[in-house]
Amino acid sequence: MQKVRIKTGLFIIVTFCWGCFSCKQTPQKNAYVNNLGIPPAEMAILDRINYTQIKWMDSVKAIGNVFYGDTVLLNYVFKNMGETPLFIVEVKPSCGCTVASYPKQAIMPGETGILQAKYTSEGFPGNFRKFITVKSNTKNGVYHNLQFFGILSKDSLPHQNKTYSK
Repeated sequence: MQKVRIKTGLFIIVTFCWGCFSCKQTPQKNAYVNNLGIPPAEMAILDRINYTQIKWMDSVKAIGNVFYGDTVLLNYVFKNMGETPLFIVEVKPSCGCTVASYPKQAIMPGETGILQAKYTSEGFPGNFRKFITVKSNTKNGVYHNLQFFGILSKDSLPHQNKTYSK
């Protein structure tokens, strides 16, 4: 009789543990995360079948008059319109006067992200146009061109050294 109780108790414990722990597996949201030391963005760019779709809310910005030595912060907003994670793999400004920062983690479907460019005005007075090339795992083009333009004021030869957002 005691053996039956022990077996029944063990059966109940095993069934309880199996029921509690077997269904706790949550699906991995980012399929490109790995333990091989390969950055997820690099894996995503190779997986052309599962490319996503990006929508830029504002890919061209007119920043107006800028004074020599001033710094302008620009935010380019984008949204993942597809069904798989979006990765910004690489960002290349067209000149050394612009530095860009971007999200290194995945932008999940339906989420938005911001690429920020920091432009420090320099060079000759007059009109200017700067470009930023963005590489991503997107089927509506792997490369995207962002741009901004303005006027470096002629009367701005003394450094103003102000920072502002546009």
